[in-house]
Amino acid sequence: MNTKTQQLNDLFARWEQAVTDYQGKFVKDGIVDERLYDNAPVKILFIAKEPNNPKQEAGDFREWWQKELAFSFSYRIAEWSFGLLNNFPQYDDIWAQEGAAINALHHIAFMNIKKTGGSANSDNNRMMEHLKMNIEFLHQQIDIISPNVIITGTSWDDLRNGLFPDVKWKSSGYRVFIGRHKMAKVISFYHPSSRNAPAASYSLLQNIVNSDQFKQL
Repeated sequence: MNTKTQQLNDLFARWEQAVTDYQGKFVKDGIVDERLYDNAPVKILFIAKEPNNPKQEAGDFREWWQKELAFSFSYRIAEWSFGLLNNFPQYDDIWAQEGAAINALHHIAFMNIKKTGGSANSDNNRMMEHLKMNIEFLHQQIDIISPNVIITGTSWDDLRNGLFPDVKWKSSGYRVFIGRHKMAKVISFYHPSSRNAPAASYSLLQNIVNSDQFKQL
């Protein structure tokens, strides 16, 4: 039986072939390290909009994130992952342990809705076009990854709702909506590059995960 990574690679090959605009520019994503992901106490999937890659070069987040943390985007995902994987110790503990943040990043999965690069500021209409074009592939990717917790950073409710039309959203008690997609609990959270204090967003995520509303999903 093929591994999840092999299944994702097969999916990406079909995906790139099916979408003419993606050919030669496809940016892969998925499970960063399958062995670590499979053994993680919680299987986490982060979903964002598109790579910040205006040159539209092909690449693979799974390879990039094996090597380094770069830019606030990956730092925030690493911090949130560390909290989810370790029952949210104090924020300063992440940076008191050498390599703790990037190690947390290696235990998770990540995917973009649009598979080619865009600029730092995404266009809503363009993103909705790619969502509609990719919806079946996106759900195949989520099914292969098979997470327990999904955290969306899509910024716009219509993009989130279009990706998860089955989810009945409810308040977490902290002005962040939560719901359930199949076997996964979903948090409609901030985009990782949003201008929120890192420790504040970490604490907010902790409060959401520890809320009765989230536990009862």
